[in-house]
Amino acid sequence: MKNLRIYLFAVAGMLFASCEDAIDITQPSELSPEDTFENVADMQLGLNGIYSTIPGENQILFTSVFTDEVALGRANGGQGRDGSLAFTLNSLSGDASGIWAGNYYAINLATRLIEAAEFVVTEPGSEDETAKNTILAQAYAIRAFCHFQLLTYFSTDLTDDSALGVIAISTTPSITDKLPRNTNGEVFALIDTDLAFAVANLGAGLADAQQINNKVFFTQEAILAFKARMALYRGKFELANQFVDELDATWTVDAGGSNPENLSNSATYAGIWQDVYGPQNELIFALDKSLAGQSGNFSQFWSSVNTTITGSPFFEVDRALFNLVSVGNDVRKFVITDPSALILDNYTDPSIDYATYIDQDVLPVAKYRGNGQQNFLNDVKVFRYSEMVFIKAEYFANAGQFGDAIAQLNLVRKARHSNQNSYALNPTDFNTASLTWGAIMDERRAELAFEGHRYIDVKRLGVKANKGLQRDPRDCEFNGFCTLPATDHRFTLPIPQDELAANPNIIQNPGY
Repeated sequence: MKNLRIYLFAVAGMLFASCEDAIDITQPSELSPEDTFENVADMQLGLNGIYSTIPGENQILFTSVFTDEVALGRANGGQGRDGSLAFTLNSLSGDASGIWAGNYYAINLATRLIEAAEFVVTEPGSEDETAKNTILAQAYAIRAFCHFQLLTYFSTDLTDDSALGVIAISTTPSITDKLPRNTNGEVFALIDTDLAFAVANLGAGLADAQQINNKVFFTQEAILAFKARMALYRGKFELANQFVDELDATWTVDAGGSNPENLSNSATYAGIWQDVYGPQNELIFALDKSLAGQSGNFSQFWSSVNTTITGSPFFEVDRALFNLVSVGNDVRKFVITDPSALILDNYTDPSIDYATYIDQDVLPVAKYRGNGQQNFLNDVKVFRYSEMVFIKAEYFANAGQFGDAIAQLNLVRKARHSNQNSYALNPTDFNTASLTWGAIMDERRAELAFEGHRYIDVKRLGVKANKGLQRDPRDCEFNGFCTLPATDHRFTLPIPQDELAANPNIIQNPGY
């Protein structure tokens, strides 16, 4: 019966703006909030279901194809040619619809759990009460995170609190509600309130399978990383740096003494992408796709059979991206691109550039090749410590401390390279703001490739760095869509047509 209740709970949480044909009709299977959960164990089952709905794949797929992370693959059958690879984006685009609906679906489920928890009675001071509050803390954190993801893609300017944001949902809306978009400031106020509850209540009450150091549930460390990213995107550089420092004070990675900066070293980095979460792993938070019973995930969008050169790749790594990590013993080249695409004979000799293309010139995407037990099944990486290092780099760049910014980039470069000193950037080569911001963009492009960052990074940093999208000429010669300036309106997603049709109070973004 518990599983049935959770299933019905999920069905009842379908996005409020997507359907109007059952108004004022009580369905036979409909559950009221007080009937959905009978005890804390039920709440835990509900929370696990909500975790499985947090969107991650949609953002990564859209970003990889729309930007300059992929090129047509050898086995491409037309995928993306007339859409994202041609910079096509409008209110009918499935990418925008998926990101909008997916995040609101998770928000709706989290809100229903929060409201239904009122009817789960626990003894004050009991273990059940602690567990209940910890479950609620995670539901609030999930709701805050999904609101922020929506703002990131659908607000024109996250640094402007008066700009239009998205619909802020703090209670379960009626199917007849036609809610307008809130301002960024109003949505951030809800996010801050939700995170305050999460921080105050997230603690030792996690179930045995969800210990506080688990990488696939919201922890205090994950919330600090979330706050750091959010402050950065809002242009609050000092606050972002403060959150990174707070994270540093409570969270460390044992990298064998060779790398004390909380980063996985070149020997342990690949384990991140095989879901190996040991003490030498810099992962802070990921989405566990096995919670939803998935046998494969979005990497099947890039290849049909597997990630090798004979695995029928629909899309391949853009050559300009590959070239950022192709010099020397950069471990990232074997994570971004399948090793079968590279000549490995001289791997042990750092003086030789062994990472040349094989004769076939095929570069399959391999960052999510599988966890060692199942092809194409991996957790979706949300926060890693390398991003925190880049946040500090942006803090220094904004303050005009260009040498300190480059020093932060070098921490990541050295951690990814077995011959560390030869791979460092020379700070004297980056003595202007635009050069420094450009270096930050390049390092983020290389390190965070296929993790859903590139689209937002160009939007945030492109003007400062005088950089837009830049596909390798060989990868766009089939259609001529090689560049897109950072000022283009398509770096904000359109409100989907389904929402516009169902909600007359919604306002479309400029340019659409």
